[in-house]
Amino acid sequence: MTAGRIVSLDIGVKMIGVAVADPLGIIATPLGAVRRGQAIADDIAALKDILKSYEIARFVVGWPLKSDGTESENLPVVKGFEKKLKAAFPGVPVEHENELLSTRVARERISHSPKGRTDKKSGRLDAAAAAVILESYLARHAVSAPGA
Repeated sequence: MTAGRIVSLDIGVKMIGVAVADPLGIIATPLGAVRRGQAIADDIAALKDILKSYEIARFVVGWPLKSDGTESENLPVVKGFEKKLKAAFPGVPVEHENELLSTRVARERISHSPKGRTDKKSGRLDAAAAAVILESYLARHAVSAPGA
């Protein structure tokens, strides 16, 4: 698909969920979460640490829209972070994917996992939500196999 990995971010006020696609851009895997600090620079530094072993082809940022398609109250937070993200990773394109219901889907997946109930404080839920966002993006951009 592309050189490098596609990385998805679920940007919230308290946490940033991170997920990464496999090299072929087929499978999304939760990678972890960054607990938001006092400054966006701290968040970017923590994100760079999580992603240090990956070549990044692009970022997919969860875009907070309401069910009627209007922007949610969290959009200014996401836009502010995205601006700093672009400066910190120059040349890496950033795309948006509607994040509507991503946390709900992630919560359902985690609550049925062997580890039991969801744990918001650990960042598992945020990373799982980032994976849901990435799965949606990958499904929309899937290339049909020859003969399919």
